[in-house]
Amino acid sequence: MLSTLVAGCANSPVSRAVLDITHAVMPAAAAAPVRLNPAYPYLRVQIENREVYFAQGYQDRSPAGPVEVWYSAGGEVLRLRDGRVVGASGMKTEWLAVRLEGLPVWDGIGARAEFKRHRDVSPGYRYGLREVMSIYPIAAPRSNLKNIDPASLRWFEEVAPASSALPPVRYAVRDLSGRTVVVYSEICLDANLCFSWQRWHA
Repeated sequence: MLSTLVAGCANSPVSRAVLDITHAVMPAAAAAPVRLNPAYPYLRVQIENREVYFAQGYQDRSPAGPVEVWYSAGGEVLRLRDGRVVGASGMKTEWLAVRLEGLPVWDGIGARAEFKRHRDVSPGYRYGLREVMSIYPIAAPRSNLKNIDPASLRWFEEVAPASSALPPVRYAVRDLSGRTVVVYSEICLDANLCFSWQRWHA
């Protein structure tokens, strides 16, 4: 487990946060609440009937913009750029690298917008998958969102070409401190591995 790997350096903030969530994996319907350290931000990730909490480790600086790096106690890692998955490891399907070209800002999408996505995927060692993505606003759908009124958010759906065989991605955004932030998303890494994530504070 990731907690074993970080136990030797448990004084760093990310190590302490990950150790805090070592036991924070539970059925979604479990009665006992998960205890998280309020000093750290988390993602509440729901995969089928499980809730898994990811702690934020750090932000990568890149020419394309900052990338948030999130860790679970089980060793999964999610990398998010402006709410989009640009890396996922430790799962049955991994997105080894994702490059986005011409990504629109959320406030500039209008009725519809397009951008290009390049993915490297494992298993199968499928490198350089190229997709033209379409994104457009939608009404608030049924979701796994908790503690937030869905109608208070702006919702978008993002569609890959049919050849990708991936269901649409959904995003819910809101304005926080003068910026538009994705607070919830539903995504599938392949046709059989889908999950939702929500920004979460203890």
